[in-house]
Amino acid sequence: MRKISEIVKSEREVIKYMNDINFLASLFDVEIKVKPMPIQIDIRKAPFYKWGKQEGLKEGLKEGILGIIQVKFGSQKAKQIKNILEKINDINRLEKIKKEVIRSKTWEDFIKFLKNPNSKNKNSKGK
Repeated sequence: MRKISEIVKSEREVIKYMNDINFLASLFDVEIKVKPMPIQIDIRKAPFYKWGKQEGLKEGLKEGILGIIQVKFGSQKAKQIKNILEKINDINRLEKIKKEVIRSKTWEDFIKFLKNPNSKNKNSKGK
C-alpha cells in the first residue's frame, strides 16, 4: 500500500487500488496490517465503506424495529417478525416499518400494514 501511494498520485486511483487489495485479501481471509502513511484518503469515498455503511444502517433499523416490537408487543411477537425483517433489504421500506410499529396501537394493526404496506392504515390518518 505504501508503494501504491508513492507511485500513484491520483487519490481516486489510490482508493481503487486499495479497494482491490482489500477485496483480494478478504477472498483469502488475509489480514492487512497498515502502518500510518503520509497520504490522506477519505475512506468515506471508498465503495466498500459505502456498502458497509448501508448494511450497517439496515441492521440498525432491523434491530430498532425488533426492540420497539419487543417493548410494545412482547418478545414472542419480536421473534415472529425477525425472519420477515431479515428478508427486507430496502432502507426506505424498513423506515416505513419502523414508523408504523411506533404508530400502531395493536399488533393486528401492525400486521395489516406489513401485509399491505400501500393501503392507508386507520392509525396513520392525520399524522
